[in-house]
Amino acid sequence: MPDRVKILLWVLGLSLAAHLALLLGPHFSLPVNLAPAPVLEARLNPPPPSSARLAKPKPPRASQPKPKPVKKTSAPPVEATPAPEVQPHTTAPPLAETPPPAVEPEPTVPDSPTMPQRVTTRFTVFKGLNGIRVGRAEQVWKLDGERYTISSIAEASGLFSLFATGKFVQESQGEITPAGLKPSNYRVERGKGGADKTDTAQFDWNAMTLTLASGGSKQTLKLPEGTQDLLSFMYQLAFAPPQSSTVKLQMTNGRKLDGYAYWVVEEALETPMGVLNTLHLGKHREEGEKDTEVWLAADYHYLPVKISQIDKDGDGLVLLANEIELTP
Repeated sequence: MPDRVKILLWVLGLSLAAHLALLLGPHFSLPVNLAPAPVLEARLNPPPPSSARLAKPKPPRASQPKPKPVKKTSAPPVEATPAPEVQPHTTAPPLAETPPPAVEPEPTVPDSPTMPQRVTTRFTVFKGLNGIRVGRAEQVWKLDGERYTISSIAEASGLFSLFATGKFVQESQGEITPAGLKPSNYRVERGKGGADKTDTAQFDWNAMTLTLASGGSKQTLKLPEGTQDLLSFMYQLAFAPPQSSTVKLQMTNGRKLDGYAYWVVEEALETPMGVLNTLHLGKHREEGEKDTEVWLAADYHYLPVKISQIDKDGDGLVLLANEIELTP
């Protein structure tokens, strides 16, 4: 008998003997250790990120019936509706009266410029272009109703009073009109006076004549409209400040009557009272005539604040204001 068969018979016999021993032999039990049942835990974890979520399927879209094509129709023509009639107002407006023919207004006479009742201007007198102080002067303006009086007195001072004695006196009188000053008489006295050193001018506005008296002789001339004297013309410019670059006027100094033309410019003038805004007037002069210039202060009623009379050799006098006293 082969070895392989023998081994198989031995295994079967041992197995059969073991089974018989278990069935027929004494009973015994194995110790049993019962373990408690495990505790179940439930834990909620956060949902996964949105990128990991499953897309929720959208509910199926209900199918809608397709609209039928609209048939285009042309709009019927619209008939224009007539505008409603406007009912007239119960009361008719009054008829416009025919305007009267236009009447040209009469020219109004301008009021006289406002001037103080009294003005006293004090000057320092300088000689020639060198500006050497030689004296003093004072001009006084007086207003009495419609009448005016202007007086001017100049005299030497200091050492010069030893050589130049006496005073240079001027006076102008007249009335105030809408056009300004209208002189009636003018008088000038040089030195200590006397007939040979006194000149006068008489204005007759009714006869339109001017009578001049100088050195014992007289002459009567035709009086041009608007003529002024040597003193009044500066204050006339205060009443009617120049409106152009040239001013023309007739003027007398008591010896003769002449027409003069002045150029006009604006100028800031330095004075002992400070810098003043002025109108500077200079005379267009002929050969050999004196160069006469006047400065009118715009801040002081256009009153004269500087007066200059210089001849071609540079000799003459310059008056520069150092004080103005106003009386309302």
